[in-house]
Formats: sequence, C-alpha cells, structure tokens
Amino acid sequence: MRDLAVQKMAENQQMAQVMQYQRQMQQMQMMQLKSQAAGQMWPDMDGSTVAQPRADQRPGDWTCASCGANCFASKTECFKCRKPKDGQRIGGGQPAAPEKLGGEFWEKPRTEVGMKLLGEQTPHVKWDYILSDDSRRCYAGYLPSPFSQESKQAFFEEIRDGTSWVQPEGRQGPIPRKTAWMVSPGCNCHYTYGNISVEPQTYPQWMVQLMQEVMPYCGINSQSEWPNSCNLNLYSDGGMSVGWHADDESLFQGKFSDIYIISLSLGVTRKFELRTNWPEDGEKHLRRCSLKSGDLMTMEGMVQKHYQHRVPKEENIQGPRINLTWRWTLKHRPTCPSGRRRR
Repeated sequence: MRDLAVQKMAENQQMAQVMQYQRQMQQMQMMQLKSQAAGQMWPDMDGSTVAQPRADQRPGDWTCASCGANCFASKTECFKCRKPKDGQRIGGGQPAAPEKLGGEFWEKPRTEVGMKLLGEQTPHVKWDYILSDDSRRCYAGYLPSPFSQESKQAFFEEIRDGTSWVQPEGRQGPIPRKTAWMVSPGCNCHYTYGNISVEPQTYPQWMVQLMQEVMPYCGINSQSEWPNSCNLNLYSDGGMSVGWHADDESLFQGKFSDIYIISLSLGVTRKFELRTNWPEDGEKHLRRCSLKSGDLMTMEGMVQKHYQHRVPKEENIQGPRINLTWRWTLKHRPTCPSGRRRR
C-alpha cells in the first residue's frame, strides 16, 4: 500500500510539472504576440531576448545590435541606448532591395530613357531640386509660393469649404487627418491603401480653376495633359500627420515606371520628409524641407519605388494645413469608364 501511495504521489507531481510547463508556454506565446505587435523585446525559448519587427516598419529601418531596439531609417543612433547605427536591416517580411543594374545605378539614367523634369519645362520660374538622385532616377522639386497672400487665402477657404472630407477608420482607429479623393469626369476609381478605400468625387469647378492657376508653373499648359486625379489631406493642427509611405498603389504604377506627383500646400507651415528605402553606407538618406502656404513640391521618376515620404507630427503647430497631391491615374479599375475608353 505504501508503494502505491508513493507511486501515486510521483505521478501527481509529474502531472503538476507538465501543467505548469504548459501554462508557461501559453504565457510565453501571449507575450510574443503582444510584443510582436508593439515592436518590443520578448524572451526567446532559451531565455534570451530578441527584437520583434514593428507592424509599421518599412525598408531601411534598422535594429540596434546593442539593445535590440527598432529604429527609424532617419536615425543614425539608437534612441534607447544611443549606440551608433550598425547598418543591420530588420527583415520583418519587408521586400529585399532590388538588384543594381551595374556600378552605382539602380535604374537606367534619365538621359537614356528620355525623362524630362517638370522644372526643366518652366523657363519663367526656377525650381530647386532638393532630391536629385540620378542613380535611382528619383527627383523632388521645390518652388516657393508664386501666389499672392489673397490668392492663397481664397484657395484655402474654397478647398476647405468645398470638399466633402472624410476620416476613414484604419487598423488602429481613425486615420490622423481628414482626406478626400477627386478624379476627372468619367472616372469612378476608388483610392485604396491598406484597408482603407476612399470614394471618388468628380473635380468641382473650383478644382478646374485652381489647376488653371497651378499647372503652368509645372510646365503643363494644356488642359488635356492635366493630372486626372488628386488626393487631398486636411491636417487640423500639428497633432495630425501621415506616416512613412510611398504612393505606390497600382493606380499610379509608380513601382514600374516614371511618374509625376505635384503637391500644393496651403495654411500653416509643416515639415515634409523623404527617406531612402535601401540607403547605402555613407549615403545621405533623409531629406527634409518646410512647406509654407502656396509652396509647390514634386516627386518625379522612380521616387515611389526607392523612397518614402511623410508629414510628421509637430505638437507645437497650431492651425490647419491643406495639401493637394495631383497624380495621373494610369491603371484604372476594370469597371471604370475611363479605363475602357483608354482600351
């Protein structure tokens, strides 16, 4: 009897150990899932800690070799331990860098493909190219406001009051800005990015009048050559923003061909930043400028393939800003009348 009791006690202890191990494994899995979403550190199976990729990581972000913190590509040192960047890229399912054509070139030279910059077609104004990356065929032009204060104020009020603004729900709640998507007559393409789809509004009369004012400064004098779509964002104050992204949706074909995007800023001054997706050692990978009311900006060539851009939060900024980005929709939805006309 005593032997049976001892055997039973041993079996109970073994069962308790198994159940405790299962509970620990469940807790470990929960920690891993939570930390993976937040980009935190979590214990590996051997008790060591490993960094998990954040959901918002993009090409160029890096992991600190010292503490494992996840750092933005624009930073040259770790925000947590202040150790210098070691150049290690975070995988996290992000696409690998495209192969170079040879030497320093990622894309064929602009002279070889016959690409012209918008700033080259406007002899009456001088554009300043804050980004001129010949190796990637990527360019970003800047033109200080050519408009009077009265015109800028009139533009702002007309757009603010004449637009049906929406604030779509993203994966983590409402996006931190109001937006609208406008298209030329005959197009019914939605603008879809992530899990958000914005319904189109046909160009109102004020948009036509505004483009008559803006497009000549971009070397586009014929209405038949105007952009056929426009994304509008309204930032109520410095707490509203748009994170790192590229306008690489299939509508615009920016991953596969040279495209042009024209931006007009109205309202308070806000920062605009560009960063390289796959920066090389010693390369300047961040460009930054302040866009004032009436300023024009372009992104030209293969920028949407090789670069990302954002409007960061600026908590000390009071007052609203409106930004319009005109684009050329090249690949319409199959059901879009404009797409059928093109075929």
